[in-house]
Amino acid sequence: MNAVVGWALVLGLAVFAVGAARWRMEYERPLLEALRIIHDDRRRRAWIHLWMIAALFVTTAGLAGLAVIVPTGPATIWTAMGTAVYALGAVVWVVSLAFRLTVVAWAAEHTAREGRVPDGFVPFDAWAGSLYVIHMAASYSAFVVVGVGLLLSDLPEWTGWLGIVLGLVCGAGFWATRAAGPFNPPILAHLYSGIVGVALLLL
Repeated sequence: MNAVVGWALVLGLAVFAVGAARWRMEYERPLLEALRIIHDDRRRRAWIHLWMIAALFVTTAGLAGLAVIVPTGPATIWTAMGTAVYALGAVVWVVSLAFRLTVVAWAAEHTAREGRVPDGFVPFDAWAGSLYVIHMAASYSAFVVVGVGLLLSDLPEWTGWLGIVLGLVCGAGFWATRAAGPFNPPILAHLYSGIVGVALLLL
């Protein structure tokens, strides 16, 4: 079962990377300009976001499996709690990604046709952005909690310390940099779990 869980965690990272590899920094330009670019890139944006959604399901499933295969007792409890935190963050970001696939696509079409951002779109866009913030904060918090669980398990000790240190450092960095910076790319939410997956496959 270690191999099944390991592959799920590695695939979560890999699946996300398939979509993220096609991301364009132009999508982060000022809203009016970005929406025009998004309109021209409809298929590319759909590809990116569908792969990201799939990755959230795969990584969450892998973490649930991890909670099952660690020894029963405190290790299971901590790992399960960390998985729950990650899963809740994943749910809200799936909502945000669905918003991008539907409402943002509509706003992009409207902008291309009318030459202006639709009335009322800006606060909804900010709301969707806040869901991403929740997802990243939940992911980094989950790293710490899962890391404690792995310290209490029979997995290599470094896997536990890596989660604790990575979660604390990335969480602090994310809070400090907010909308931009090295701790903000969403692929980081799959990095620790992917590394744990590799460790499981090497056991």
